[in-house]
Amino acid sequence: MSFPLLLSLLALIVSVVCLTLLIVLFKRYNTQLETNASQNQVQIELSKKVNNLTEEVHEIRSGNYGVINRFKELVQQVDNLQTSQQSLAENLVEQDPQSRFYSKGAKLISQGASLEDVMRECDMPAAEAELLFSLHNNQK
Repeated sequence: MSFPLLLSLLALIVSVVCLTLLIVLFKRYNTQLETNASQNQVQIELSKKVNNLTEEVHEIRSGNYGVINRFKELVQQVDNLQTSQQSLAENLVEQDPQSRFYSKGAKLISQGASLEDVMRECDMPAAEAELLFSLHNNQK
């Protein structure tokens, strides 16, 4: 074999190997491009979902603020009503001297006083003290 033929054969082999490598690299590049494109599409979809969820959370928070404010108003109204009820109850007790004995008896019962203690402290008959005990026990 002559040297120029051998050199041409070697150049042909190198060219075929280089062309094969070039084709393999080109296929890998195309595969990578397709993968990147699909990942970009998924990322765009996820970004849209995140934006939608962010808007929903914002709407929920806005609604919660309104509910919280309304709840605070209602709590304030209940507190005002309880204060009014207590002052009315105190006024009624002050207006009716007999009811002071019953209020005092109920207070003693809630503190754990016995029937005899209530009768003695409130100057009330046994039947009234027993009735007060049964009424107080029903409220518990």
